[in-house]
This record gives sequence, structure tokens and C-alpha cells, in this order.
Amino acid sequence: MKSTLKKLSQYAAWPSLTDRDVHRLISEQLTTLFPTMPTGDKCNVQTVSDIVVKASVDGAAIEGTCNDLNTAPTGLTVRTYLNEALSVTELTAWQCAVNVRLHESLPDRLWHAPLALAIDLHDEPFYGKDPLLQAYACRSEAKAGTTWFYRVATVYVLHKGVPFTLGVLFVLREHTKLSMLQSLLGLVTSLGLRIQCLYMDKGFCGRAVVEYLETADYPAIIACSIRGKRGGTRALCHGRKSYWTDYTFSAGTPEAYTARLAVVRTYETKRGKRTAVWLLYVVIHVKVQDPNTIRARYRSRFGVEGSYRCMRQTHAKTTSRNPMLRFFLLGVSFLILNLWVTLRWHFCQIPRRGGRKVNKKGYELQRHRKFLSRVIAQLYDAVGVIQAQAVPLQP
Repeated sequence: MKSTLKKLSQYAAWPSLTDRDVHRLISEQLTTLFPTMPTGDKCNVQTVSDIVVKASVDGAAIEGTCNDLNTAPTGLTVRTYLNEALSVTELTAWQCAVNVRLHESLPDRLWHAPLALAIDLHDEPFYGKDPLLQAYACRSEAKAGTTWFYRVATVYVLHKGVPFTLGVLFVLREHTKLSMLQSLLGLVTSLGLRIQCLYMDKGFCGRAVVEYLETADYPAIIACSIRGKRGGTRALCHGRKSYWTDYTFSAGTPEAYTARLAVVRTYETKRGKRTAVWLLYVVIHVKVQDPNTIRARYRSRFGVEGSYRCMRQTHAKTTSRNPMLRFFLLGVSFLILNLWVTLRWHFCQIPRRGGRKVNKKGYELQRHRKFLSRVIAQLYDAVGVIQAQAVPLQP
């Protein structure tokens, strides 16, 4: 894809980006993910790719997307092709292929200095009782009316205000928090990227992860839950200032471990009333004197939450019984999102003293989605009229 971006900019001093260019770039990425897909006159790799992309950017199902295009194949045909090409036995190989596509658009400046990375989990609700689907889903706390979810773990970087997803891991039941962390860190180190600090949410706060990070000498800041009514970590929430402390989790049990905690007192305003709030962070190999600095640094991680919100806008709906198809649609949403970030950085730079910045309003995600949706609608003749089958009866 980098070569394509160079072609777009070599013909003009002020390069432009068209909706056709965006469609061509995402097609180059997706069509290479179907090495075993059969070809035909009515339905081929490009057609399937276009249907999946339009369903993703519209937040629709494949069936409804096909029904909205006059010259597109039926939804049954597209789903059949996808199910033949996407076998759950090839989940690991396909995951590697998606990560390769994500890496293609990474800017060279990421290799210039150590990076602050955020590692997080995203759950996609799953409704159903099919044993095959549940075998690849994970249980979690009730949310959105279910306790079953298809889960992905991502490693993400926010570099100079520009977010990039470095890698995606499809989480299965046998995965532990430690194995997920090791897989994502292995992905980062294989790219030759240097790590400045890791930021992780409360789900990774556990003995195995903390001891691994301390042994491997990775700087990390992990959010910690406040538990207990009077004891537990809630007992640390006292006083009028933030402070440091060493705390033993699960004290008196074989699973006990001790970690350095930053206990931060801050404030929030709700309904015009300002109240005190306590935040806890496990701090590993980070040399900071003021605990409030830990909170300020951890806030930079919140960009990953914005990335997940954007990802939900580029995710197609499905009720498929093929687990691989569900993971596939999640991967496509991250590819569309990474392409948007790359194009926005490339075409929305504003020259200024002290380095260029990105005009984020110049190419918003909504425009990116409309570019792709509009091109595909033109290629396949979107339905613009319906014909009555009988003379309407007068009311």
C-alpha cells in the first residue's frame, strides 16, 4: 500500500485523494486475504471484497447490502463464498495475514523513538446457543444483554496524536491474560519497534502479568480496581493527597504478590457538584516521583477507547454460525480504520513551525465511510426505485 500512496502523490505538488483511490487501496488489502476463494463470472474475489466493505462501513448485514445493489450477487452466494474461504482451522494463519496488512501502512517515524503502547480487549456481543460458536466465544460480565462475547486483543500506539493499531489477536478460551500479552509483545518486537511504556486496563492486573513484566523489565502502568467495602484496595483510599505505597494482593493466600501502587486523589464534577475520586495504578519500572504524573500519562491511553468506538462504526452485522467469519469481520473493521488514519495523516498535514500537524476535520471517519460506500454503490447500481406489483388500492 505504501507504493500506492507514493503513486498518488508523485504527479502533483499538492496531492489529492478521491473516493476511487480509497476504494482501490482497501481492495488491494482485502483481495489478498482470499487465496482459496473460487472465481466466477457473477461473483469473484473483488465482488466479495466490495460487498464486505460496504456492509462494514454501513454497519449493515451482507444480505441487506446485496439486496440494496441491483447488479450484486445474492447474499446467499456471497456468504457461501465466504464460508468456503474462511475455515476456522486456519484462524491463526488468517490472523497473521491481517496483521501483515496492518503493518503495511505504518509510518517510518514509528521506528525513530521508543513508543508508548496501549494493550486492551474488545468484546463483540454474541447471542446464541450454538455449541460451535460458543467454543470460540469467551464468557464475561453481563453486558448488552449477554455474557458471551467474541473477543479481540489489540496493541495500539498513539504517536503525536495519530493512532495506529499495530496488531490484533483473536482471543479464544484457552488464552490467558499472560499469553495474550506475550503474543502482542512478540508481535511488536518482531517489527523492531522499541517500547517506552505499556498501558493496560484493569483486566490485566493480576499476579502472572505483574511478575512477568517485572522479570522482563518492561515499564508498565496498569489500572487497578478498587474492591472491598472497607478493606481490600478500598482501604488505601484515604487522606487528602495522592501517595505511593506497596500493596500485597490476596494477602494470606498462595496467590499473594506485592506491587508498587500509585494512589491518586483527583476530582470530578457531576451535576455541578465537585467530588473527590480515587484511582489506583500498578506501576512497574517507571521512575516518577509524583503519583499524579502516573494518572496524566495513563490518560493518553484513552485514545484506544476512541479507536474502539470508531471500530464499531466500521463493523458489519452478522448472525453467521461460522466463527471464522465473525473474526474476519472484526479484522476487516480494523483494516478500514487503519487505512483511514494513514490517509488522514498523508493528505491532511498542515505546515507550521516546529513540525506539521494533522487537520483531523479534513478527513473524518464519516467521510472515509461515505467515500467507500458511494463508490461501491455506483459500481453495482444501488437500488433507487421499486416497482409496484399491482395498482395500489385507494384508502
